[in-house]
Amino acid sequence: KIRAIGISNFEGKYIEELLQTCEIKPQVIQVEAHPYFTQDELRKLTDKEDIKIMSWYPLGHGDSNLINESIFTELARKYNKTNAQIILKWHTQMGFIVIPGTKNEEHILQNADIFDFELSNEDMSEIAKINKNVRYYIRTDSQLKQFKNWHPDFENQK
Repeated sequence: KIRAIGISNFEGKYIEELLQTCEIKPQVIQVEAHPYFTQDELRKLTDKEDIKIMSWYPLGHGDSNLINESIFTELARKYNKTNAQIILKWHTQMGFIVIPGTKNEEHILQNADIFDFELSNEDMSEIAKINKNVRYYIRTDSQLKQFKNWHPDFENQK
C-alpha cells in the first residue's frame, strides 16, 4: 500500500545498493546539505533517479561563518533580504526541499518570505564558489551500515 517513501543519511554506495534491492524507490532523501556542502556527488545519482534532496542543517547548523559569508551579505543587500533568506532561496533554486528549524517566530516568518525574488545565474555561480565540501555532522561508515541494516520490529510492539 506504500506509494512513496523517504529515507535519510544514505549516501554513495549505500544508496546505490538500496536502489538495486528496493521494491519502492525513495522519493526523498534527507541529508546534510548547505552552501559549504552541496552534495555534488549525491546529486548526480538523485538527479538521475528523480529523487529529491531534503536539506538537513540547511543553515550550516547556525554557523555564523557560513551565514555571514560576504556573498550572502552582498546578496542580502541586493535583494533586501537577510543572509539566511538568501541561503534558503539558494536551497530552493538548487531543487532542494528545505525546512529550517527554529522556534523564533520572527525567523519562522522570515524563512517563509523567500518566494518574491530569484537569485540570478551569476548569483548562484558566486555562491557555488564557497563550497568547501565540509560537513558539520560527521558520521562513520559503521553508523551508516547500522542504519542500513536496521529493521523495526512492529510485530512485537504493543
